[in-house]
Amino acid sequence: MFRVIIGIMILASHLAVGQSFGQNKVQYRNFNWSFITTPHFDIYYYGDGIDLAQFTAEKGEEAYEQISKHLRWTLRKRVPIIIYHSHNDFQQTNVILPYMQEGIGGVTELFKNRVVIPFEGDYQQFRHVIHHELVHAVINDMVYGSAQNVYSGRVKLRVPLWANEGLAEYLSMNWDTQADMILRDLAVHEEMPTVEQLESFLAYKGGQSVWRFIAEKYGREKIGEVFTAMKFTQDAEKGFEKAIGMDFKGLTKQWQKYLKKEYWPDINGREEIEDIAIRLTDHKEKNNYYNISPAISPDGSKIAILEDKSGIANISLIDAMDGKNIRKLVKGNRSMDFEELKWLQPGISWSPDSRKIVIAAKSGVQDALYLIDVEKPRNKKKLTFDLDGIFSAAWSPNGQQIAFVGNKANASDIYLYDLKYKTLINLTNDIYSDSEPVWSSDGTNISYVSSRNKNENNLAGHDLLIFEITYFQTDIFTFDISNNSLQRITDTEANENYPVWANTGNVLFYTSDESGISNLY
Repeated sequence: MFRVIIGIMILASHLAVGQSFGQNKVQYRNFNWSFITTPHFDIYYYGDGIDLAQFTAEKGEEAYEQISKHLRWTLRKRVPIIIYHSHNDFQQTNVILPYMQEGIGGVTELFKNRVVIPFEGDYQQFRHVIHHELVHAVINDMVYGSAQNVYSGRVKLRVPLWANEGLAEYLSMNWDTQADMILRDLAVHEEMPTVEQLESFLAYKGGQSVWRFIAEKYGREKIGEVFTAMKFTQDAEKGFEKAIGMDFKGLTKQWQKYLKKEYWPDINGREEIEDIAIRLTDHKEKNNYYNISPAISPDGSKIAILEDKSGIANISLIDAMDGKNIRKLVKGNRSMDFEELKWLQPGISWSPDSRKIVIAAKSGVQDALYLIDVEKPRNKKKLTFDLDGIFSAAWSPNGQQIAFVGNKANASDIYLYDLKYKTLINLTNDIYSDSEPVWSSDGTNISYVSSRNKNENNLAGHDLLIFEITYFQTDIFTFDISNNSLQRITDTEANENYPVWANTGNVLFYTSDESGISNLY
């Protein structure tokens, strides 16, 4: 057990107002900080976050051992790690001045080399972010050394985003089905970028693929050699050339050849999506990036979707037959009600009469559920609860209840809210990460995704510690609300996700990466 030292830090309580909703740095509360120490880290937490701090301590030291080995570098200074209970709390941090938008799962600031991470209910994701950010911390220590070196300009090297973020993904994830899906799509459609074109999200997954190629071709020891060479030459491209004998043009050529050999054989025997389905949205025509989380109305006439426009998330209503736009239901990032629309865990659900939708959104200091009239979107009802985060709402077939994911302190659970009696029940109430609730067509069961142990089929309280369970693999479970019983639906070594009940019959659709690729089952 790591030595626990109690300390107090009070963050400023004044309001720092930015230029627009969704971009405000607002500090709603004071945080009374305590901390624990490990051989290499000082881990700060508040409230009842000691379990999160201890989890961070164990996983942080495990990650550092691997990172140090690959980069051939030992930290010269201790690294502070600051843990928040939710993304809403994380957005109040004064460690980093810019506003922490919804897609930012953690950050490592350069000048004091501090790591700041929110817990968002999923321990596997939390472990990944800890490892990812510590890669940045070790690179900062190795390449820049101190804030003085940065200010003075003594260090001229700028590690490319794809090399930095890509390595953080590769060392923290090795290879994963999401990265495989993205690179497969790029290769099959012959849209592979150069390494220098790996920007934005592709800097993460594309960069991860580049490091995978280097490690498989030359061995993992080349990772440290590349960074040592970059530091010595003070030039990223010259560092790669010195370590592996290729500049960025040569690296691009060999990496793209590697992708073609891996993915082009998959083209034969596979159907194009346009051959088996009708396209209802086109990001090129809409001039946007994503049109996701489709929710078909119970009467089958309309679809609610989450889309972006000029970097802002909205919820729109389209015709289910031809995809034509009907109306905009929610304009995100423009008011306190809809500061963020949870596009990483969206979940749009309809009332059984097809007249309303329910969504989760960030609303000021906390998340809320919103019930929105699709004919008159200004008519809405807001529901708030004493929770750190709210995600993925699902309206019951009888219209009387709403199931959703709620985060509280160190756990995410499935909650049930009764609209008539205004009561809230925590259905699962355990240490496991629970997500993606959906109702059966008769309204008697709620299926959901959980990381509970392979042989654990019963509800368990918080007596178990997260160290005592496996949390990196998910299955689908069904909760019978009439007798509070739990049934395991899948039992594999793969990750099952996104359950959806058929409208009739005892049929459940879901995705699984059992074959190494996420497919529908």
